[in-house]
Amino acid sequence: MFSANENLMLREHKRRVVNYVEETIPEDVLDMGTTVMVMETKCRTPGCVPLETSIVIVFPRLSKELIPNLKESNGGSYKTKVLLPLSEVTRDDVLDALPPEFKGGRKTWESTCFAVRDLLFGRIGGLVGSGDEEGEIEDRKVLAEYMMAALDDYLKRGCVAPPLGEPFEPFNKVGTKNDAADISKVKEEKDDIDEKIQPKKEVNVIQGSMTGNGNFIIRREEEDDNEIITKSEDKI
Repeated sequence: MFSANENLMLREHKRRVVNYVEETIPEDVLDMGTTVMVMETKCRTPGCVPLETSIVIVFPRLSKELIPNLKESNGGSYKTKVLLPLSEVTRDDVLDALPPEFKGGRKTWESTCFAVRDLLFGRIGGLVGSGDEEGEIEDRKVLAEYMMAALDDYLKRGCVAPPLGEPFEPFNKVGTKNDAADISKVKEEKDDIDEKIQPKKEVNVIQGSMTGNGNFIIRREEEDDNEIITKSEDKI
């Protein structure tokens, strides 16, 4: 429960952030009935900030894009987030959360990718250390290799994540067919997929300062030394 003063302060912060958002929208678009809503929400996803600010911009249905090149402005809703509580959100934070279609917006694929990259690297360093000691470096390598395999699994499964804290299911457990005539064909397709993605080498996580168990493995493609040297030279 919030006290009366806390509720008052929360409303003031909402109004302030709403004003920041409305400053990026043409006045005539606002006059047509565009609505800006902001709310402070809790996030329970691992690694997520405890409190974040959700922004929703609802456009009226007028059968045209009210903001050029923004498809949501054709009677839809544009949603974004600032990973901060309402009380800490600044005008710059709002601009960073909005694409250039909004006046002053700075959110692009490049900035988004950098943000995700920096978040991931920061989390890895925070969990196992960001120093230059051999053990910390090896621990970071272990996590990086695991994330590479996990992202590969994520892509192969249509960018659908597994339940929190659980591994991806094998392909032969993903999806079924009810048509008995297609069962044999589906099985052949799944076997073919499994064969293509089956890792050639599996390495137990025993490096660095932590050890894994038999159920947790990092998959590595088996390459000969010449291939590894060639790839290393290509990156230089």
